[in-house]
Amino acid sequence: MVKRIFALLSMALIALSCNKDGVIVAEGGVPEITLDSTTGVYTVKVGESLTIAPTYKNVDSNTAYSWSIDGVVVSTASSYTFTPQQSGEVFITLEVANVYGVATEEFRVDVTQLQIPTVTIAASEQMSLAVGSTYHLRASVKQTDLPTTVVWRLNDKEVSESFGYIFQAEQVGVYTVTATATNSDGEHSDSVEIQVLAEADMPFIWQFESEMLHTVVGREVIIAPTEVSKGVDVTYYWSSSNQPEDASRQSYYAYTPQSEGRHTITATASILRGNEPMVISKMFTLDVYAEGKFYREATATSAAECNRVYDYTPAPGQFIGDKYTATTPTEASTVALQRMQKSQYVSLGGFGGYIVVGFDHSITNGEGYDFAVGGNSFNSSSEPGIVWVMQDENGDGEPNDTWYELAGSETGKSTTIRNYAVTYYRPSGAGMSVQWVDNMGGSGEIAYLPTYHKQDYYYPEWITADSYTLRGTRLEARNYDKYGNGTMWIQPPYDWGYADNYSSVDRLADGEGSESTAMPNGFDISNAIDHSGNKIELGFVDFVKVQTACNTSSGWLGENSTEVFGIYDIK
Repeated sequence: MVKRIFALLSMALIALSCNKDGVIVAEGGVPEITLDSTTGVYTVKVGESLTIAPTYKNVDSNTAYSWSIDGVVVSTASSYTFTPQQSGEVFITLEVANVYGVATEEFRVDVTQLQIPTVTIAASEQMSLAVGSTYHLRASVKQTDLPTTVVWRLNDKEVSESFGYIFQAEQVGVYTVTATATNSDGEHSDSVEIQVLAEADMPFIWQFESEMLHTVVGREVIIAPTEVSKGVDVTYYWSSSNQPEDASRQSYYAYTPQSEGRHTITATASILRGNEPMVISKMFTLDVYAEGKFYREATATSAAECNRVYDYTPAPGQFIGDKYTATTPTEASTVALQRMQKSQYVSLGGFGGYIVVGFDHSITNGEGYDFAVGGNSFNSSSEPGIVWVMQDENGDGEPNDTWYELAGSETGKSTTIRNYAVTYYRPSGAGMSVQWVDNMGGSGEIAYLPTYHKQDYYYPEWITADSYTLRGTRLEARNYDKYGNGTMWIQPPYDWGYADNYSSVDRLADGEGSESTAMPNGFDISNAIDHSGNKIELGFVDFVKVQTACNTSSGWLGENSTEVFGIYDIK
């Protein structure tokens, strides 16, 4: 720096000494610099250009200018155009020299990223609809500081400028629907392809999770499809080892075996297409065992706490990927168990998120409560979870048998919905809310809350699919904004029968829960009900599932999500 200043002064002195005709090169003394920023701080975005043009006093044609960044001269002109390639703070030094001396200014340039919007359409990338059917598409756009617009195009023709678009086509064909979000920094698009078919050409779907089933003698088993076409005129025929063929309009079948051994059930679904029938056939194998055959008695060394997490599949939520992360389902289950062993909570996220645990012994159905689930509820904050139980009917040590819901205070009410399903969609970019649609025509989002939870995604990292569906029983939401201005949300308790619920009936401890203190609720296996809501007798269970029961959010508190600290036998 000293050598450069000396060189600049020498140049100015030489210029002055050559002035033999008496013309003064610089008058008034040392140069003065006035930046064209009142704060001395400039802002520019990556890839854009910023021209810094100060005003000067006491300068002329012989004045020398030097702009430098990190000690490297980048310009010798009186102004400087800066085009950054990466974000961050950049400090620039300007030196102006004449025969009288040197003036120096150092200032900062804040380089920010472009705020290009990101848009996600909450729908499958490909879908089929019948001619004349409508489908409500919704776009989620990552918020920026810049005004952003959304334009929908149907096969490149602009059709809407709102955040939602109702698609309907009256002609058979393939349609591409695109939503484009645009602001001054750029644009981003997301698309779905919709195949519109004639009603007669709509594919018929009748799919089952497995054709290998098992149960115990005298216990009803339901053979139900995981997916079936709706609004299609189908005739179903079912037959079993001890029942004649039965024509039915039901896509599912209830069967109660009366003996041990292997039973065979056959089924067909028949549809007429003109005069030509379309038939789908299924054959199910049902292995039937004696009641209590695989009961595992507790010993002196048995632990009360669950000793294994078989499945941890949360819905998206603000705590997912925050305090704990995982990249595979196995790792997620391991982390969940480790947290509960340390008396730390595991969040189940929004509606349908669940955890499945097992024990080193069977939990006996005795008098009163049989096991407990720890949550973090307190007087004004209950986030209820439905509890399910399963008996290891086939003795293989895996939770692949029949789940039975434990009835609670809301069971049977018109506001409680069984077989409710929500599909969640992976966001297109970091920092975006997670879109969802349900099986009742509803839609919404798990809001991104950067003030409190800044991880890139609330979508579970170990779920590789771009969407997934969670099913279960939904309770009516009771949360409300106490003052109407969003400052205090109340989440009242339900009477009894739910995890993470500040119930006065089944709460097993005094005080209130917190992030570090569990508030347990007690559960009675005698409250088990079957798929029809009828009471079922279970002498013991081997697996427990807890599942978030509400699909709602509470403003700045975020989505209602059941938290679990642990699950343990209390006999």
